[in-house]
Amino acid sequence: MGRQDQRRNRRLLMQTTPVALVGVHLAKRGLGGCDLKRITRQKAKFKALGQALETEYNLALETEASSTGREPCVLAKFEDGTTSMIIDARDLATIDGAFDKFERTLRGKLFLFF
Repeated sequence: MGRQDQRRNRRLLMQTTPVALVGVHLAKRGLGGCDLKRITRQKAKFKALGQALETEYNLALETEASSTGREPCVLAKFEDGTTSMIIDARDLATIDGAFDKFERTLRGKLFLFF
């Protein structure tokens, strides 16, 4: 069974289809060292990753600011409006702003869940 077939089978088992990945960073000013902000400020790499995820998984890559939850984190957003956290603040702290580590971690989570 090929990789595309595995993804298709996983999606068939899911209740709803993932439509986007949302990087949620802290909205408070003065937190420029936030691990997710350091990653998203690498604009060319972040844009290239977004294009690759659109091609490979049909997922948009978005960012937003919040100060009401467990940010920073990366959420999977589904077509029915639900979300699921796939990368949490601990993961991001371990990544420590390194874009290559972020991409490897994100792709690993996508492989497991989608």
